[in-house]
Amino acid sequence: MTRKHHEPSNVSDILRVEMPAAHAYLQMIGPSVSCLIKNARSLTRDDSLAYNIELAVHEVCTNIIEHAYGGLPGRIEMVFTVLINPPQLVIELFDNGRSFEYTSIPLPNPEEPQVRGYGLFLVQELMDQVDYCTTVDGNSWYLVKNLA
Repeated sequence: MTRKHHEPSNVSDILRVEMPAAHAYLQMIGPSVSCLIKNARSLTRDDSLAYNIELAVHEVCTNIIEHAYGGLPGRIEMVFTVLINPPQLVIELFDNGRSFEYTSIPLPNPEEPQVRGYGLFLVQELMDQVDYCTTVDGNSWYLVKNLA
């Protein structure tokens, strides 16, 4: 998946954030999402919406840090785009770490206790669309939350 381009007439706000792929920087995701939702003209002021989006982005970034980069230095680029029609928040995340086969990740079994393995399931439950792609330029995530 390459970067998606949105028509300027359909875009309300865009926020671009680039951060080191390190756990210490995950704490900036929440304020970034909250600020975007607070200031975006077309978004409702829903605290649970902001929390759910923050949690989904946090989970993807944690997976990038732990699995794509495996503790090695790297960067994560995030682009948050508020679309007007239909009202959506589109979040694109880019990294240059190791790729993986997204469709091969099994769903967690609620009958068997486990400590790990719920992150991607949670992201899929919280967002309306989740896509992952790898190219020669790196890995990209495309998350969509419908706002209507």
